[in-house]
Amino acid sequence: MGRRRKLKATALARRLFFFVAGSLLTGFLAIFLNAVLAMYMPRHFSVSIAVGVAVAVTFWLLRLAKHPPMLLKNVPPLAAGLCAGLGVHIARTWIR
Repeated sequence: MGRRRKLKATALARRLFFFVAGSLLTGFLAIFLNAVLAMYMPRHFSVSIAVGVAVAVTFWLLRLAKHPPMLLKNVPPLAAGLCAGLGVHIARTWIR
């Protein structure tokens, strides 16, 4: 059997910090980009694109900081952003 490592308090605090910081960055970027893009295109598309770009940028920055999201370590940022934007687009279409 493998040996289990205990998660130290500092490592847990670091993960928690990057989780909260990444979430806030994604939210703020999505809101800002949506406001900018809504001036040039319909709101339905601006929300989807804003969320996709926000997720991709956040994943890219977290990967640069050597703290990619725990469950998505091997996912390229562009793929994650594309999936997030497509998911928002589909959800907005179905919710109507």
